[in-house]
Amino acid sequence: MESGMAAMRLLLVLLPLVCVGAGCASRVSFPGPISVQPEAGETVYTYDVDGNGGADYWQYAGADGRKAAVAFPVADGVPGPRVTLGECGPDDCPQVIIALDGVPFRVVQDMYADGYFRLFYPPARVICCFPGMTDLALSRLFHAGRCRAYQAPYFDRQRGRLVGGNDAYLKATNSPWVSQVDYRCSFLWDILVYLNPRVVFEHELKGMFAKFRSAGAERVAGYSVGTAGLGTRGARPAIEKYLRRVDELCERLVHLHRGNVCITVTADHGHNLVENRNLPLKEMLAAGGYRLRDVLRGPQDVVAVAYGLVTYIELYTPDAMGVSRCLLEYDDVELALYPEPGAVVVRSRDGCARVRKLPGGYVYEVERGDPLKLLPIIAELRAAGAVSDGGVIAADALFEATVLHEYPDSLARVWEAFHELVEHPPDLVVNLRDGACYGSRFFHFMIRRMDSTHGSLNRINSTAFALTMRGELPPVMRSAELLPALERLGEQAAVLNDQAGACAAAPPEAASR
Repeated sequence: MESGMAAMRLLLVLLPLVCVGAGCASRVSFPGPISVQPEAGETVYTYDVDGNGGADYWQYAGADGRKAAVAFPVADGVPGPRVTLGECGPDDCPQVIIALDGVPFRVVQDMYADGYFRLFYPPARVICCFPGMTDLALSRLFHAGRCRAYQAPYFDRQRGRLVGGNDAYLKATNSPWVSQVDYRCSFLWDILVYLNPRVVFEHELKGMFAKFRSAGAERVAGYSVGTAGLGTRGARPAIEKYLRRVDELCERLVHLHRGNVCITVTADHGHNLVENRNLPLKEMLAAGGYRLRDVLRGPQDVVAVAYGLVTYIELYTPDAMGVSRCLLEYDDVELALYPEPGAVVVRSRDGCARVRKLPGGYVYEVERGDPLKLLPIIAELRAAGAVSDGGVIAADALFEATVLHEYPDSLARVWEAFHELVEHPPDLVVNLRDGACYGSRFFHFMIRRMDSTHGSLNRINSTAFALTMRGELPPVMRSAELLPALERLGEQAAVLNDQAGACAAAPPEAASR
């Protein structure tokens, strides 16, 4: 209640100030082609970018549909030499990274198939951490270090109370990744993210365009929080609409930089694309004899973080096992996870297992059932030699085998959630089924309807995407692997450029030998 009232006071004080600037956002757009013609085994897109009625820009797509080159006029309506996209080295042109908040892979995959984002190679899957939260995922992606907690508020065991909240959020004290991006709109705009997300998003497009258009040969990154509100309020139709706007931004940047730019677009986590109701956690706990409180004074007391409306619950309790059994009685609760010495316990209503990390990989010790639904996959990996005699499953083999599983890379992500992800992990994490969420009642009252949200261990919540002009990415990666993969592609481009320059400088007879 206290955090809700603080949010209300903050909203009343700052909302008028933010709204004043909301009308200043102008639309960043790019025109459609005036003609699309097949020509010599490729497709030529012709544009009138300046709107004077004549052709002044050309794009050339190969048989795979990717726009591989562009050209600019040398005379009225006459294209000049082609510029091959994605071939400039990291020291020769801007390396733009656009990070969006909350985009499930399958939406981007479908849009790519429909002809969008064709400046890029096909999208790769990016598996985020668990829970799938922005601060956690982007801190991993940008290698920015650990966050304090899953969300801005958390239970400080030394003080014996919840700390953080709105002040911590606005000061980015739980967001080490913010220092790694060059554009992130003022946190004051976040007040409007779920009330008028379109205004925030258009403001961000304008801000990113201004930042990226002046970039030199450097890495420059931008982040959009407005997409979080758009997806939450409008689910898939809203996500598709704003992705089309992002595609326009990328087209505009490629034209502005005359093809000499490399752009990567990615997201922090997925989104579940279903309407979600806020669970009555207080009543659920009370039915099992527990008390939802702000402090822990007795064995039946439970503290929960009620902030963002997400598909998991983080709880602090001296009785993690008992609380997990209580909450697993409800159909909306899928899994309960809590640490014990040397392991993480994973419970479902009819199953219990322990996850351990050992040199070389992970161990999945099943007590009963199969809560993470891994036993058939582990049997296949054992037959392939990827499981040791001691039951240690090779981490990379398990990752590759579970990319399309209901819970991708679950052993690693479950272990990291309690041991490697944050400085202050909770005592218990409850994983919810899609359609249920938990968080601030004030937040839920303000937005009224949650058309989509995120956070849980399942595939659509956990699988984001990456698109790049640089080259073909691995088909699936962990969040932390994206930037190294881009660096490798950049190094390859630099080598190719050096070789091309050497060949161009060599005498004809030397080049032919």
